[in-house]
Amino acid sequence: MRKLFVRPAQRAAWSVVEPLLAELVRADVVLIGAPMYNFGIPAVLKAWIDQVTFPRMSLAGRAFVVVNARGGSYVPGAPRAPYDYQEPYLRDFLAGHMSVDDVTFISSELTNALVDPVIADLAGKQRESHLLATELVDKQAASSQ
Repeated sequence: MRKLFVRPAQRAAWSVVEPLLAELVRADVVLIGAPMYNFGIPAVLKAWIDQVTFPRMSLAGRAFVVVNARGGSYVPGAPRAPYDYQEPYLRDFLAGHMSVDDVTFISSELTNALVDPVIADLAGKQRESHLLATELVDKQAASSQ
């Protein structure tokens, strides 16, 4: 039988990954904060996904809640809806790679309306979206206890 040689760098990398995996596997509900950056997920979230992803890994039976803020509106029917590469990516990844079928997205849309004069007339819709998102977070938290 061959002896497996583990380099010090591999051992150091595993010391970072192992606690992340242990925390993820123990969780019943996983909360992900994911602001939209350039129509997708933040690099730090992608890095986390890369660290906790292994072939044939299943997280079936766990619930995932993704809370995000987006500068524009990407709701179905909105002009920018086709440019939402965030939610579809996370849904496809969680379902297709990790066998997760319980994913809830809670989005606060139009946050740029608070700072961008071009869309400042949408500030009221932003406040409505934020209020609805806050209510959904509270409801999700109550149901997860």
